[in-house]
Amino acid sequence: MPSVSRNAPPPSSSTDADGKAVAAAYTRFVAMLDRADSLPAESRKQQLATVMADPQLSRVLQRIDKMKSQHIATYGHIVVHVKRVQLTTSGATLYDCQDSRDSGLLNSATGKKLSRGVSHGNTKALMVKGSDGQWRVSKFITIGDGC
Repeated sequence: MPSVSRNAPPPSSSTDADGKAVAAAYTRFVAMLDRADSLPAESRKQQLATVMADPQLSRVLQRIDKMKSQHIATYGHIVVHVKRVQLTTSGATLYDCQDSRDSGLLNSATGKKLSRGVSHGNTKALMVKGSDGQWRVSKFITIGDGC
C-alpha cells in the first residue's frame, strides 16, 4: 500500500481514502495509456478524459497523432508500483517505480520493436480532482531510471 503524506492537517481517514483514490486513478491512467493509441479515433479524447486532464490530455492526443503519422504504435503493459501519494491543497503528487520492461514502441507496419521500457522507471504524476469528484493525471513526468 502506498504511503500518504499531506502538506496540511495530520492524517485522517479521509486522507487515507483520498490517497487510495489517487493511487487507483493513477493505475487506471497507466492502463489506459498502455492502449491509448489503439482506441477508436472518434471516441479517443472522451475515453482518455476519464483518466487525464490538460495539459496531459492534449499532450497524449498530439503524441498519438504524431506516432500514427510515423507508423509507430505501443505494445505491452506497464506494471505500477505506487511508492507515495502526497496530498496538497491543489491536488496530489504520486510517485511510482513502474516496471515497463514488457512494453515499448514498435513499427506498426513491420511489427519490429523500436524500444523497450525499464524495470525501475522513476515517475511522478501530478493529479487533480475534477468537479465530478474523480482524480485525473494532469502531468506525467519521467524522472529517470532507478528508484
